[in-house]
Amino acid sequence: MSENSTVKVVQGVSGDVRDKGSDKVFVPYLYAGPQHSLRDISVKSIKDLQKGVRDGSIRFKLRTASAQVEGGVHGLHS
Repeated sequence: MSENSTVKVVQGVSGDVRDKGSDKVFVPYLYAGPQHSLRDISVKSIKDLQKGVRDGSIRFKLRTASAQVEGGVHGLHS
């Protein structure tokens, strides 16, 4: 960079967020996410998940972004 060049910095938006109440309102939503994910893989608890991973009955596969897109719904016209 030369002395005459300028660096452009993106300016962010700042502001205040009003108090929306107690965090306890959001706890059920935070709990529901992992609960639904465990239900999707037919596991009843985190302990059962850990046990299954250790004994090899539950396995995970790494999928690329393109593989995830390819695995989506195909040929659906609305």
